[in-house]
Amino acid sequence: MNSDPQNINHKYYQSGDVIIAGISSQSFMFSNPLNFQRHPSFEVLEDLIFLTQTYQHILALVFAVKEINDDTQMLRNICLGFNIYNTYFTGSLTYLASLELLSTWGNFIPNYKCNAQSTTIAVIGGPDSKACLFMASILSIYKLPQLGYGSSPMINDPSQQAFFQWMLPNRNQQYNGMLQLLLLFRWTWIGVIFIQDDNGLRFIQKELPKFSQSGICFDFIEPFPTVYFKSGIHEMMESWVKLYVYISDSFASVVVLHGEIHTTIFLRMFPRILEVEDKEMKTGKVWMMMAQIEFTSVPFQRSWDIDILHGSLAFAIQSKEVVGFQHFLQMRNPNVETRDGFIKDFWRQAFDCSFPTSLEEENVWNLCSGEEKLETLPRSVFDMSITPHSYSIYNAIYAVAHALQSMSSSMLKHRTISEEGQKNVLNSLLWQFHPYLRKVSFNNSVGKMISFDQNGNLVAGFDIINWITFPNLTLLRVKMGTFDHRAPKDNAFSLFVDAIKWPKRFNQQQQQQQQQQQQPSQPAARPASQPAVAACICRPAE
Repeated sequence: MNSDPQNINHKYYQSGDVIIAGISSQSFMFSNPLNFQRHPSFEVLEDLIFLTQTYQHILALVFAVKEINDDTQMLRNICLGFNIYNTYFTGSLTYLASLELLSTWGNFIPNYKCNAQSTTIAVIGGPDSKACLFMASILSIYKLPQLGYGSSPMINDPSQQAFFQWMLPNRNQQYNGMLQLLLLFRWTWIGVIFIQDDNGLRFIQKELPKFSQSGICFDFIEPFPTVYFKSGIHEMMESWVKLYVYISDSFASVVVLHGEIHTTIFLRMFPRILEVEDKEMKTGKVWMMMAQIEFTSVPFQRSWDIDILHGSLAFAIQSKEVVGFQHFLQMRNPNVETRDGFIKDFWRQAFDCSFPTSLEEENVWNLCSGEEKLETLPRSVFDMSITPHSYSIYNAIYAVAHALQSMSSSMLKHRTISEEGQKNVLNSLLWQFHPYLRKVSFNNSVGKMISFDQNGNLVAGFDIINWITFPNLTLLRVKMGTFDHRAPKDNAFSLFVDAIKWPKRFNQQQQQQQQQQQQPSQPAARPASQPAVAACICRPAE
């Protein structure tokens, strides 16, 4: 990897009359601790760690654009293009990508565009909240519409909020759904783990008191340790071991995870840590996950057991399989998709092979042929079924296309001009595009209504997903029900309780009996580092 800190090596560009940009973190970039004794670029480690599952996000965007361009009735005389950047879960490269997509492709001059062609009409960003937050601070200055997927950041600046829309419902709806699910199963003795960012702190300070008021008590409320090398690898691992041991010693059988897309990477480390520490969990754990979390892993975990995730309950954006998407995935080939700047590094890590960079390397034993098939990979490495985050991206592309169709119909219907003239007129009017995107409403290809509320949140409910694992490293996400706050109160939940597969050591009946025997006590003192929650702190019966 290039050591230049101002360099994005993974991009994917396709020209078009108008461009939809994508800012999507696909891999982790690590560095040694900064000591201010040499340039930060020398501290960047060369090895990138790809989240192989998130490559599907890139392909969902590409597939949607292809599908729209192939539809002669969708955008007549307008061809969509795209410009996708990997921002490596880092703020500096998210800012850089935001500036680059405002410039001419291949000719980066900040704040200057050297031609009037291929105007960027909207930006889709994710899957973590920080990526959306960072890009909003740049792109809102240019009044460029943005659609966030995967996670919703806390954007407090009204001038930034005005140009941001979320491909997921209002976060309060999800919090209410989680509370109702806990009460439904009478799970009143739980643990909470959260990422210590604006979203996580708001959840602890604003939402957990509502849980307490409804009778939920907390055995522990702990932040995830930092993921980057802030104080060295040894200190980082020590903090993770401490958290894992703390969880294993807890009597809480339900743990709420308020995290991001990569949270499952650290859950999969749990059994390894306990084995090293010679510890065993006192109870089986049901992980209750936010919709931001999807199954992700890194290459060195490809052969690890995934039983720790069995029986998890997860909220997810309501989604359906998109016709033609699996076939599109099956046709990917790195020897053919030469413009795809992601595919070769994904291929190397997903198939554990290498592409020769010189004649001397052609005799390496494990060369990538390019003919490998994605459908042969374990689902713990890559999933052929569309994930909720990919489905959100697919819908976001169509939202832009439908808004563009509405705008072009409205502004050009009384004009008799050539095809080229239409494109020039449309490009000059794209600054008026945002209101059309804000008001867009349509049925997608699987018949689901897509629209946004007055705050820019997707109008939709949530699926309740049961994660079921198998020894061959297969993970199934099985829909067990839905939660939709728009329905009458008695019908907000639809859940097939008897069909849920629970963790092997988890016994629902015993858990309920234990909950009933809990006796409230005086509030227990918490360490200063632990967030305060105005709540009872219960103790399980001895």
